[in-house]
Amino acid sequence: MTARATGDWLLLETLVDDLPPTVVAEGALTRQWAGPVWLHRRFGKQRAELALAAVRRCRAEQVSVREVVDGQLVVAEPVRCAFDGVHGVQLWIGDAEAPVPPRRRVGAWDWAADSELAYHGPGLEELIFARDPAEVKVVRTPPDAFGRMVGFDGRVEYFAMATALEPGGCWQGVVDMLGDDDVLRGFQMVARAAPRVCRVSGLMHALPEHGWETTVSDPELAMLRAVSQRVDVGVGVITLSSAIIYEWVVEPPPPLAPWAVERPIIDAGDLAALRAACARVARDPGVIERLTLRVRFAGGEWILAMAELVSLATAASGHGLLRVWTEDPEAG
Repeated sequence: MTARATGDWLLLETLVDDLPPTVVAEGALTRQWAGPVWLHRRFGKQRAELALAAVRRCRAEQVSVREVVDGQLVVAEPVRCAFDGVHGVQLWIGDAEAPVPPRRRVGAWDWAADSELAYHGPGLEELIFARDPAEVKVVRTPPDAFGRMVGFDGRVEYFAMATALEPGGCWQGVVDMLGDDDVLRGFQMVARAAPRVCRVSGLMHALPEHGWETTVSDPELAMLRAVSQRVDVGVGVITLSSAIIYEWVVEPPPPLAPWAVERPIIDAGDLAALRAACARVARDPGVIERLTLRVRFAGGEWILAMAELVSLATAASGHGLLRVWTEDPEAG
């Protein structure tokens, strides 16, 4: 067995318990769900089996693994999620005498379909938001999670996967996040549907090699942000397939202001009406839907909100624009 270093860390996703790990990155090079066969071709049978054994142990025991066999070093490091599990394994294989390069920066997350809340794993917010550790939270609403995602090619396909939540559902692509320090950073986002636990689970892998200065935000949303600053109602981007508000381009005014950072309880009948309105707008982008929503925030009373829903550009976008207020915005 020839002793040589790979030079790059591999990232394997372990997002769903009953699926085998797959390679999704080799250094800064993204890979499309490469399985054990790829590892055998890349490293040979003996080293590939040694590596897979280290990955299995790292995943099962949630520990760092460092083993030397016949002069070959295998290092496996877990990427932990908020639910005390391992969503990924960073793997390095090489000569036992070779220096191990610094690990790449990776974090894990989950989105719970029943609560529509995101759960951020250790170090994720510091990674994708450049967030001060004192400001880090584990649980976030969709606007918290998606509000700083200024580049999201393939978002329609991602939300279709997340809404369907079917076995085998998966998505990966490159997204651009605007940090708390106003620096734009590129990430590989890898996600799988986990219907058994009613979640979408994912990884964020920093890609500084791709550069940020040439990244341009979605022109439709950029224009929307610019023109919406003049209105005195809350303006949210909503997925028409699931009725999830994933970004507030204008935060709702009081008393709906908590909606910017908190997912309220929506009256069951009103939520059903909102989902039906979303379905109608998806079928006919020219439709304007007006409805009322009874919402309640933590520790508060029910609030009656007026709402107006329209399609964002075309039905093919899969997104709508939801305006909310508590009184006639033209009054007074």
